[in-house]
Amino acid sequence: MKKVLCALLMVFSVKAFANDAGCGLGSMVITKNSKLMQLFAMTTNATLLTQVFGITSGTSNCSASGIVMNDKEVQYFVEVNQEELSREMAQGHGEKLFTLAQMKGCANDASQKAFGSFTQDSFSRIMPSSTTSASDVVKNLNSEMSQQKELAQLCHGS
Repeated sequence: MKKVLCALLMVFSVKAFANDAGCGLGSMVITKNSKLMQLFAMTTNATLLTQVFGITSGTSNCSASGIVMNDKEVQYFVEVNQEELSREMAQGHGEKLFTLAQMKGCANDASQKAFGSFTQDSFSRIMPSSTTSASDVVKNLNSEMSQQKELAQLCHGS
């Protein structure tokens, strides 16, 4: 059964359908946008939990900025820009740091500045050494951010 579901997901993942049932396997298989068919699509999504999987992984026509996908995007961004990010986190400002802030949900100037101050204050815990890996930087950043309620409110709780 899992192989069939995976095969269906792969076959239909190239097409984008936007129906009332939202994303998930049901909306990919049942494309007719009538009330009855969308109820079948919604039931399929709910029964097989494909919508939950799609939202968290960014597949099945769900947003590419799903929870898991966002973490991978952040990790990739940190890997590519780690040296500059390290310098900018220590300074509390910079283009790469504000881009990272946006990726963490800090959309406006005030929240990005708060993110910059937070990373400057937490720098030694986010990047404890010059050899800290990108995945450890992201893990440390998430751990430190989870303790910052005001920053979480400014940055949509991410």
